[in-house]
Amino acid sequence: MLFIWILVELVSIYSIIKKKHLLFDERITTTMCTAITMISSFSIALHIKLLLPEPHIAFYLFPILTGLIIGWKFDKIIKPAALSGIYHGTMGGIMGMMLGSVLLNPALCNIPIKSDAMMVTNMYSLAMFIALIHGLISHLIRYSFKGRGGNK
Repeated sequence: MLFIWILVELVSIYSIIKKKHLLFDERITTTMCTAITMISSFSIALHIKLLLPEPHIAFYLFPILTGLIIGWKFDKIIKPAALSGIYHGTMGGIMGMMLGSVLLNPALCNIPIKSDAMMVTNMYSLAMFIALIHGLISHLIRYSFKGRGGNK
């Protein structure tokens, strides 16, 4: 459910920014796109890593490619020649994939494993926390549009 909620938030923010980006100067639009690109690709990559099975090598690249596509879509709004969206999307995808891998196997970072129930609790709590952070950043971006004659 959190994954679907994040996707709906991402699509709605994308449509709002795409419609209203001419109301702002390029610096503010770049800041908004950078913030939403990084947290969206991070949270989506984390949830993809937690939802997909592990053994195949393609499943390791899928979260990174998802972050790259998110960054590319937001980068097209700002300026076709800018690479900041692609960079932040890819970095968010890599970080989400790494956190997902550590949540699934804490021994990767030499984190002592007390029980499987503790691992599952940590996995759910961090996934919910990242989804809440994504919702907060989405709300702040919507709020910035309200103050400038946008989303009324």
